[in-house]
Amino acid sequence: MTTGHNSELSEKDRQKLFSYYHQKDRDIAAKIKALGEEKKANRQNAKASGFASAKLDHYLKAFLAEDQQKPVDKLKSDRENLEWLGLIPTTSGGDLLKQADRVDGEQLIRAKGYHAGLTNLDRASGYDGGSADDKLWLEAYDEGKREYQTDIPDILARIEAKRTNEEPAPATDNPFGEETAEAAE
Repeated sequence: MTTGHNSELSEKDRQKLFSYYHQKDRDIAAKIKALGEEKKANRQNAKASGFASAKLDHYLKAFLAEDQQKPVDKLKSDRENLEWLGLIPTTSGGDLLKQADRVDGEQLIRAKGYHAGLTNLDRASGYDGGSADDKLWLEAYDEGKREYQTDIPDILARIEAKRTNEEPAPATDNPFGEETAEAAE
């Protein structure tokens, strides 16, 4: 809602309008705080599973990057720095653009499809419908989705059992409310 300049409003109306914006800000701040607490709990659980917050931050930043080449360029630079410092061996002269160091197109399509399925993104490849690339991506998507749905309940059960020093119970239902491949049969 854009009202423009509010000099025509009475002092009482200005106060009421300010109250309107304040309430919206307060509600948004409460949602942000709640989401922050949810993120903090998720990060603690991830840490307990051996995943540092920095890894999650890096993954999310690369995932959300508008220009996917930027994280690749940063990796090249970071790797080169570590090689120069002698902290890692020089593997390819630091050249990510060498063909031997790159995945082929099919591997890249499969990796992107698998990631999309594993992370429950939309089942839309972005390739021409029915093309070989589309079919390859969808196949990998389905594989990632299937593995997530069938494996994550067991993984979570094993983690919980270890945390509570109990035997893991076999996962009988999917905590995500999605139908697994076995349940569909």
